[in-house]
Amino acid sequence: MKKILFFSMALVLMFSSLALAKEEPVKFAMDFAKVEEVNEKDDSNKILVASDSDSETALDKVYLFTKDVPVMDLKTGELVENYKFKKGEEIQYFYREDTPMLMSYPGQMTPNFIGVNVKDSKYSLEVDYFNKEGKGISNRLELNLTDENVAKNLKGEEVKDFLEKDLAVLYTVATRSLPPIARPEKIIVLDIPKKVVDLMDYKSDDDKGYLLRAYYEDLGAQVTWEKSDDTTTISLKDKTIKIYNKEAKLEINKKVETMKDFSVVDGISYIQEEDINKINKFLFE
Repeated sequence: MKKILFFSMALVLMFSSLALAKEEPVKFAMDFAKVEEVNEKDDSNKILVASDSDSETALDKVYLFTKDVPVMDLKTGELVENYKFKKGEEIQYFYREDTPMLMSYPGQMTPNFIGVNVKDSKYSLEVDYFNKEGKGISNRLELNLTDENVAKNLKGEEVKDFLEKDLAVLYTVATRSLPPIARPEKIIVLDIPKKVVDLMDYKSDDDKGYLLRAYYEDLGAQVTWEKSDDTTTISLKDKTIKIYNKEAKLEINKKVETMKDFSVVDGISYIQEEDINKINKFLFE
């Protein structure tokens, strides 16, 4: 069974008084998949895909929201507007590793780029952050650039300084080295917003503390309340912590300790920065 990975929002946490997430280059995950369901009954344009990859990090099945996602025809090398996905077709999709995913099974997320006509492809596609040497930080491709290479954004406008950015690259021939080296046929500069989660944005106006659910859900975690024993769990990837609400106790790695001024008022949980730092150290280290 392929391992299901759930990725958090963009962050490299600093365990300082502000608990900010740094804005740093983020790798792109990639997978080949087959479309199993197509839902066009509403504006979501949601498709269910099953991975064709043997990689342990591949998502077994996932719902992809395709509305407004750039789609590249790998047979023609052209972007396709309002592409209609078909059940049974094979696609290639890319998403930043900090992409938020709805915590369900199958998971649900919006990818950053999709390639279609994979079987009849003339071009190979890579999407990644490329550094100033032209190397993709996911280590799947290195660019052999010349003065003739021209990059454009999704609007078709030329971008002169295109390295140290997120790029979609089309190529036809690559070396057998690791990573492969290729001369790009087309370079598209992507403008993908990088969300920075600032703890101070979640501080309550009445100094009760910080809004627990809103903060951790924006970091990509799943927050659930269990009525039977009045506990709150925060889960991210394969890590989980539990809060005993009435007792104001925090359980991390089977160790239970008293929280500082934790409270639940009208169904809203308020947590202090001291306990946030403990939780973050466990979840993100």
